[in-house]
Amino acid sequence: MDLVEWKKKGNVWKLESEAFKDPIEIKIWYDNKELAEFNRKYDSLHSAFQSIEKELDLWNTIQVGDQKKIKELEEYLVHNEVVMGKLNEKIDSQNEEISSLYKVIADLKTTVETLSGTILHLQEQTSLIQKKITKVPMVFHDKWFISWRESSGLWMINIPDGDYLLIAKYVVWEHNEYVTNQDELLMDTIHVEGQHYIPFYKLEWWTELDTPTATIYYDLVFIPM
Repeated sequence: MDLVEWKKKGNVWKLESEAFKDPIEIKIWYDNKELAEFNRKYDSLHSAFQSIEKELDLWNTIQVGDQKKIKELEEYLVHNEVVMGKLNEKIDSQNEEISSLYKVIADLKTTVETLSGTILHLQEQTSLIQKKITKVPMVFHDKWFISWRESSGLWMINIPDGDYLLIAKYVVWEHNEYVTNQDELLMDTIHVEGQHYIPFYKLEWWTELDTPTATIYYDLVFIPM
């Protein structure tokens, strides 16, 4: 064994070494009390290590079981995702069917409302017509020759005062080439005052340079209201 010394000379450290002729012996001794204490601590540490090993084994076993459960859960989740995908497809398909049914219902509702309005209108018209049928209508028939462009009073008709439904049929009879009027049937509601009524008729023409002329046949039906 060598003895190694560090010697300082000024600011310089110098390492020197000497060899021993005889080996150095180191003797360590202890008493029984210290040995017993050492053995006790050793046993305690050994027992603690064994307990830790058991806990590690138990932990490893639990970890293996947990890993197995995690794997099973992952497989279960994958299966559930597949099932949920199929259910979502069915739900989407059902939603489309429901939307189609809602549209059909809306169309039917619109149709029913339209028919209800039409039926109500027809009932009102029927009731009005029935009321008018119970009253005696007055019919007038005549003809009138027109040879100017302005609206023309056909003739003064003497009828009682009141409200009437007027049905007028006009037939264009003899006329020159400038007249563009066509036969027509008109309905209107009128109010008569002064015990007379004058229907007016106007010729239509296609040129401003010539005068239209025509004989108009007319049928007037006055239905009291």
